[in-house]
Amino acid sequence: MSLLDWQNLHFAEPEKLLFLYVAATLFLLSLMTWFLKLSLRPKRTHGSRYPFFGKMKFWISLTIVLALCIIAYARPFLTEGRTVVTRGSAEIVFVVDYSFSMFLKDTGWSRIDIASREIMNSLSGGIIKEGDRAAILIFGKMVSPRLLLTRDIGALATEADKVGRPNTLLNNDLFWGSAIATTFKRVREVLDRQDMFAEFHKESKNWRPKPIQNRVVIVLSDGDFFNYGDEEGGKERIESEKKSLGIELQEFKKRNIPVYSVGIGIRSETKLLDVLRDYKKGEEYDPKLEEELRGQVSRLNMINLDNISRVTGGKSFSIEDFRSDAGGFIKASIDRHRSVSVESVPREEREELWLYFLLAGLAVFILGMVVTKF
Repeated sequence: MSLLDWQNLHFAEPEKLLFLYVAATLFLLSLMTWFLKLSLRPKRTHGSRYPFFGKMKFWISLTIVLALCIIAYARPFLTEGRTVVTRGSAEIVFVVDYSFSMFLKDTGWSRIDIASREIMNSLSGGIIKEGDRAAILIFGKMVSPRLLLTRDIGALATEADKVGRPNTLLNNDLFWGSAIATTFKRVREVLDRQDMFAEFHKESKNWRPKPIQNRVVIVLSDGDFFNYGDEEGGKERIESEKKSLGIELQEFKKRNIPVYSVGIGIRSETKLLDVLRDYKKGEEYDPKLEEELRGQVSRLNMINLDNISRVTGGKSFSIEDFRSDAGGFIKASIDRHRSVSVESVPREEREELWLYFLLAGLAVFILGMVVTKF
């Protein structure tokens, strides 16, 4: 490697370069002394000799020798650098569909168990990294924030592990619906409130939401939101729900928060009655439920999920078999919104230069002694 490649010059012990202040101070003192002697010398007379530097050449050369020895002491070396791309932190909000249709096992696993698995894999597989913050919210008939934005990976894993099929279908109204518009409104309010308290440490009327570059929302759902068209007033309800959802998605767009959707399920219709096969009649679900679910079906609706992602600038992905996973999609979605910086990192192979600096110092010392005699 060329010794002139100073861009790749590094020091094994750079703290020792602080001694250069000593050499610089001696150099300045030498110059000041030289200027003083120059100003105080007698006027030039016929036959007199007044060398311009005189013996000061020796002392100036000594300060240069000292500087070169200090550089050698810091153990300089040249190395062929390599470029490393580092990514900043991200904030990830997992929004999990916990409606009844997510309990279907049309993919081989229940849809909700696949959603839980994808979050767990993100936490343990290096997708969510140290310094990232994440949150988990589930929704059905209502929204239930499980964990707000936190860096506690252990707490996130604990909550993700709790997401799954319930042990009983009795005494729980959460999964009897998919309030998607209300969900996005609630997610927005939760994030806004957390941002406000992070900035002001209290509620403030002066706070206004700001675009955030490194925050993403990842929805894990079957997209089967608007499935009450046959009910009385169902069509009007669908239109109202879609309008409210559109308003909320525009709020996410204003905040620069994209929504990435992971669709879970198969695209053909599956009977909701199939869920009851894994529950005991009378003990774990009301027998009347069989009649209520008769004729009702569910399927993966990627159109709904695609629309949500498209409006906010995100993308969508589908899992239609439990052996598939969305790890690559989730990682790419998160990394797309991390800040990127480029750093030059030296390789382990290096060319030591301390001997060259010592030899240069010796050469300057000898040169100083020689020129002083003339």
